[in-house]
Amino acid sequence: MGSTSSPRKVSIVSLGCSKNLVDSELILGSLKKEGFQISPSEDEAEIIIVNTCGFIGDAKKESVNTILELSEHKRQGKCEKLIVTGCLVERYVDELKRELPEVDSFWGTGNLLKIGNVLKKEEIKKVYKSPPGTVYDPDSPRVLTTPSHTAYVKVSEGCSRTCSFCIIPKMRGLMKSRSVDSIFGEVKNLASLGVKEINLIAQDMTSYGRDIGTDLETMLRELAKVDGVKWIRIHYCYPWGLTNSLVNLIATEKKILPYVDMPLQHINDRILKLMDRKTTSRRIREIINKLRREIDNLVMRTTFIVGFPGETDDEFNELLDFVEEAAFDRAGAFKYSQEEGTKAGEMSGQISDEVKEERHERLMEVQSEVSLKKNQGLVGKTYEGFIEGTENGNYVARISAQAPEVDGVTYVKRKKKLKVGDLAKIKITDVDIYDLFGEVVE
Repeated sequence: MGSTSSPRKVSIVSLGCSKNLVDSELILGSLKKEGFQISPSEDEAEIIIVNTCGFIGDAKKESVNTILELSEHKRQGKCEKLIVTGCLVERYVDELKRELPEVDSFWGTGNLLKIGNVLKKEEIKKVYKSPPGTVYDPDSPRVLTTPSHTAYVKVSEGCSRTCSFCIIPKMRGLMKSRSVDSIFGEVKNLASLGVKEINLIAQDMTSYGRDIGTDLETMLRELAKVDGVKWIRIHYCYPWGLTNSLVNLIATEKKILPYVDMPLQHINDRILKLMDRKTTSRRIREIINKLRREIDNLVMRTTFIVGFPGETDDEFNELLDFVEEAAFDRAGAFKYSQEEGTKAGEMSGQISDEVKEERHERLMEVQSEVSLKKNQGLVGKTYEGFIEGTENGNYVARISAQAPEVDGVTYVKRKKKLKVGDLAKIKITDVDIYDLFGEVVE
């Protein structure tokens, strides 16, 4: 592409999960370091990058549709180069290259830190692929796209689990943990920029460090020492890794929020075995009871899969009963997506879309009732919350029980002058299924 006399404008569209968002922020950092101008508008950009998701069917469709929509900027706008990266490239690069001639270059997830350097110096190739997954360090340039007081920190890449429904190990490779020193350095850098909330993310958080001779507990103890950090939130804790000492640390370290995001997927033992989850209904219940017994003011979030191959009405009803019985503060559900290259994708007993849709609706109806009841129990209580912005004359905040993006928000009456990033005490005065309403108290 060669260098030009003025900086080229680049815009990025990031799809999928928070782990993908970190990759997008690293791409932006690489571009900024090489002198590119970052533009929030695709209309103004000469280079458009799409960071795709390829996890399940709906995500793949969204990624392809987004690529096609943005390709219009090449025909009618200022865009000269359209670049596609992310999980979809790892999974389908040959098909994408054949079906999407409007895309100038496809980048695997192992090449992201080089993108700025390559775009500045070279005529770009059609495909850049190396072993998947980007493990970055504290010095990797990064442009935060989250509010200034909060950031995601990806502690490992890939996954070494063998869940039968999941394609991630094939897209992202086996788990590669960052060192404790690397993560500590990044968190320290973020704190110096004013970040007060650290959201730790990984595909399998509770397995962190096993590949490099350390563990999650060791890493958390170090991060809690960083001055300026107020909240540390842990995402994607799997049941098998919540040891007694780790639970005790979450219960006693004030900076670690009493918030456990633990994807369970199902509760029936036969389905759990078919999913290759390596746990049992009894073990799951024991862990939930232990967490609630030992951690004060615990907030629990989980996800389930409905319509897994062979799931009977009775097995689904067992899951429904469990959702009501376990009373999670937050729960989401996915309709099973049959993915090529997975063990579950080849199983007999695939369930129709109509049945999956009906089961999804029933589960979410039950969870909506649970969530509303749990939220109603918050009325009259006071929590710390970060101010995120304004909407319709009110402040939009998140209390400690609300993770960014995946949970609701708290609308706060605008009586006292506050700014984004302020940490305020908020008394909850009203609720709905997802969101809370409150007022600032001294």
